[in-house]
Amino acid sequence: MIYTMQVSQKLKKLIRSLHQKTFRDQCGLFVAEGEKLVYELSKSNFNADLIVIRDSPSPEVIELIEYFSEKGIPIYTAQKHLYSQLTDTKSPQSILAVVGIQNNRPDFNKPFIALDGISDPGNVGTIIRTAAWFGFDQIILGRDCADSFNPKTVRSSMGGIFNTSIHYTPDLHLYLEEHYSNFEIFGATIHTENLLHKTKTKKNFGIVFGNESKGISELVSNKLTKKFQIEGIGSAESLNVAIAAGITMYHFKNFLQ
Repeated sequence: MIYTMQVSQKLKKLIRSLHQKTFRDQCGLFVAEGEKLVYELSKSNFNADLIVIRDSPSPEVIELIEYFSEKGIPIYTAQKHLYSQLTDTKSPQSILAVVGIQNNRPDFNKPFIALDGISDPGNVGTIIRTAAWFGFDQIILGRDCADSFNPKTVRSSMGGIFNTSIHYTPDLHLYLEEHYSNFEIFGATIHTENLLHKTKTKKNFGIVFGNESKGISELVSNKLTKKFQIEGIGSAESLNVAIAAGITMYHFKNFLQ
């Protein structure tokens, strides 16, 4: 039998506050919504602080809360109208977790993905998801990037947030200079004749993606060792940055081994 408690006003206030970066940083916590994310959480080394379920959970949700209950994680229930006030989505799934933020140590010997000024959390989350799929587990977020623990970023990552090591730096160009001076650093841009499918590299490499409208900043661009573009044959002006990142990582995955 699973022991559950009702969500109090104090807990409601806490969970709602975690939709804002200031409070996430203060509390060291973030929210993961939905069965897929909570399932991925259960397989990861992240620590759940508590679980909240909506009344009348599905068999899949019951199986999840049984797992967390056995681990000693508090389980809370909320009626539909209250539960919807805790979530960031209009049509929320019936489970969410409050999770402890991890400060992982970067591995400066591994290939990396770096994001320069990508402010849309959906794009950042999708890139994290894609990076996890293709085996890039070191991700660097520069200034003006969306927070990796923003609710939309977390949802868009589809669990990739639990399978990658993400690091933030306010000065990406200095970070690259200090830690990756012996790496080939590639940058995606339309202002080059070098084509992605002809680009090759060795074991030590990183890839930088910039803001869709502004591109890679000048300071970061100066740290690149080679630029490339994704060749297209249609009339569209450019690619969405998450799509471009996916195409690029598909190509560069061949150099991870």
